[in-house]
Amino acid sequence: MNIQTVQFPHILETRDLAALNDFLSHTAFVISHKNESIETLLRVLWYIPVNSTIIVVTNCQENAREELADALKTRLADHRQTYLVHQKDSDIAHTFKMAGVLQILGKDGKVRNGKGEGMYIGALAAHQLGYLRWLIFYDADNFVPSALLEYTFAMCRLFTTAPQPMHSRENATPGVQPLTYRQDTPGLHNVRICWSSKPDMKNLNLETRVLGRTSKVVSPLFDDLLEGWFGLQNHPISSSNAGEQGMTVRAAATLRFSSGFSVETFQLLDLLFHAIQEQDQPGEVIFQQYLSKSPHFHEKKGERHIKKMIEESLGCFFHFEAALPEKVKARLQQTYDELQLERVKPVVYPPLQTLPLEQFAPAMETYALFQDAAHLSLPDAEANPSDLMTANIPYRQLLLAEVNHQNALKFDVNPSDLLLADVNRQDALASDVMIAD
Repeated sequence: MNIQTVQFPHILETRDLAALNDFLSHTAFVISHKNESIETLLRVLWYIPVNSTIIVVTNCQENAREELADALKTRLADHRQTYLVHQKDSDIAHTFKMAGVLQILGKDGKVRNGKGEGMYIGALAAHQLGYLRWLIFYDADNFVPSALLEYTFAMCRLFTTAPQPMHSRENATPGVQPLTYRQDTPGLHNVRICWSSKPDMKNLNLETRVLGRTSKVVSPLFDDLLEGWFGLQNHPISSSNAGEQGMTVRAAATLRFSSGFSVETFQLLDLLFHAIQEQDQPGEVIFQQYLSKSPHFHEKKGERHIKKMIEESLGCFFHFEAALPEKVKARLQQTYDELQLERVKPVVYPPLQTLPLEQFAPAMETYALFQDAAHLSLPDAEANPSDLMTANIPYRQLLLAEVNHQNALKFDVNPSDLLLADVNRQDALASDVMIAD
């Protein structure tokens, strides 16, 4: 188990750019949306790179879905790889029913309300696309979403570099040293964002590294858990309820999901539990907390909402009760007594990799906002780059397909697009293409 807390001395350098293009073209951003305004969602999506896949999972009023789809198609026309899935979609519900995940369905036969359920749907959609290697979850209730650029750059560095084994906060700061680019993608790798601060829009106090109200209660339990399960001390966990996080697609298919607001806490527990079970097996389990520099502005919830989040998060531990160290059990009981909490045991959903999705899952083309992009499969594009050149495909999609730029020069290509493609100048000049100084 490789556990790290990381803070970079800088966020981007030239040598990161090659890895960044590959990372973004094989990454899906799952945006959890409920009742946030269309303008708020659009501002969030504006900061998602255009050569990445976007999966918006919305639980808005069902009669508002078409208005939302029209706004996304009109205002974000460059984001061609965008999918919109409604949480109450009948085909999604049918998929879970036929796959035996009946506990996710309500009395109306549709998927239940809840953040965990929406994330489960987003992971299902990413899993079905087939060409992705990474999955990033962002919430739509972000009032200053420029912070997402930092999160995205940081995740690229962390997912595409090989970390050295580090198990203490002292060793892990200021960053992963040395950074060596990795060729493989480890199976179970989870990166979580620790917000620099969570200011109130009415009180811009940018005090840093203050745990959220839920994390203050839940995270100390993980400190005891790391000691009991791995013998690790002095490594505070501050991301037990991180809404902004990323993982490998394999991790998203291997870990279980849980209901409602419990999902972040449950998946961290499940990741650590996998590490315990697989200690003698080949493969790497990596958990990294990234200490961001950007403040995070979102809607402040009331005390009743926070109490519900705490109860659902703490309830996750009872799914692992038989394996919990005694110290964790004692702290858990003490927390319930002090805060007078009710025991709420979240519903758990099976790993996607155990479901017969090849038989029942709906085609993702159904949810694509732009049908021309939905038919471009990255594996096909990488296998047959020359075939794509004769097709009527926008140039930006050719970049997504990682087409050899040498082949692109044989066809009619706009000179400004050549600059976007990072074409070798000597080769471009040999093709009688004008390049502006």
